[in-house]
Amino acid sequence: MARSRPTTGMICLAIGLLAGCTADGSSQPPPMAASTQPLMDESVPPAARSACLAAVSNTTNNGDVQIIEMLFSEANSQVTVGVGPTRAPWRCLVSNSGVVANVMSLTNEGTL
Repeated sequence: MARSRPTTGMICLAIGLLAGCTADGSSQPPPMAASTQPLMDESVPPAARSACLAAVSNTTNNGDVQIIEMLFSEANSQVTVGVGPTRAPWRCLVSNSGVVANVMSLTNEGTL
């Protein structure tokens, strides 16, 4: 009696739920859900937050600023500040003691 060998499709069918195999026998990782929530890393010190709000406000000459995202790093934390009623995003790199290293618009401003 001849013994049959399992095919890739049969193996994937058997362990498809565990291995993430598709119906055609190929193996693909499950899709990652896109993060829709901004990062609000509370580890960013208040001095860094305040310094970024002031720097972006001064750079844009607009006092209507709000933090929309924060990411802590031991070197320089990143704070994204929204400006104006549409919350146009600006990136601020700041030391954790509050020394601003860089302020940059994240809006496509086209050719000025």
